[in-house]
Amino acid sequence: MKFLDQPTPACAGAACSPSIQNGQNLFVQVGCATCHTPSLTTGLASSAAFSQKQVNLFSDLAVHYMGSQLADGVTQDSAGPDEFRTAPLWGVGQRIFFLHDGRTSDLLQAILAHGSQNSEAERVVDMFQSLDKSQKQDILNFLRSL
Repeated sequence: MKFLDQPTPACAGAACSPSIQNGQNLFVQVGCATCHTPSLTTGLASSAAFSQKQVNLFSDLAVHYMGSQLADGVTQDSAGPDEFRTAPLWGVGQRIFFLHDGRTSDLLQAILAHGSQNSEAERVVDMFQSLDKSQKQDILNFLRSL
């Protein structure tokens, strides 16, 4: 398992449709990429296979306050029932259920659930909501391409 590669996106760069390319740009512009960081580089490791490698996981791996809409009543270590580590979005286009507990199969609902009052993502969800219908669809298309 340790040596399995990251999921391969459905397309890359110029090979993606204009909708997916626009969705990728909007994903960054509205602020989703603040926590769902597209790419990180691993640190130094004892194995060259893991050392200084780019990983396109779409996560910052940090714990964030996400508010009451996502709260699950579970406390893990120092993270409260409304705090979660940013889930990697790699492979999200191949998933059937979304969010940490699989509560929805609707990707749009998963995005909107991040918008609880005082959630760290509240402003980002507000910006997403201000987009027109086709721009929202572009973001959804981008996510499904991951």
